[in-house]
Amino acid sequence: MSLSRRAALGSMAAAGTLALGACSSARESTPITSSEPAASGEILLGLTSEVPVGGGTKFAVDKTLTVLVTQTKAGNFKAFSATCTHAGCIVNGVENNEIACGCHGARFDPESGMAIAGPAKSALGKISLEIRDEEIWITI
Repeated sequence: MSLSRRAALGSMAAAGTLALGACSSARESTPITSSEPAASGEILLGLTSEVPVGGGTKFAVDKTLTVLVTQTKAGNFKAFSATCTHAGCIVNGVENNEIACGCHGARFDPESGMAIAGPAKSALGKISLEIRDEEIWITI
């Protein structure tokens, strides 16, 4: 059985697509396809004990929204969309006192969400946060 040129090219294209898909699924940071969260209103994310002082913790709200909560000093919590403003990847978290995106190296301030190193030029989206006892609540 011989393979036509068209069938051979189609097979090569399919193999390339599979290879690229495998590479992209191995990345820790993945692009978001939609910016509209399914959830809205007040949402309980977790407990303050889950967010280390000087660090941050990501909380998946739904398939389209991941929230990064930072605690730059004891009791000082901030919440941001974890979606990088450069290419839509989910940031890794707080590394060396900066919010780090693993896709292209963007860095953000964990206190304000402002971009401090490119390629991102705009700040992470701020999310309204409230601490109730030990619970972290956001409003979206």
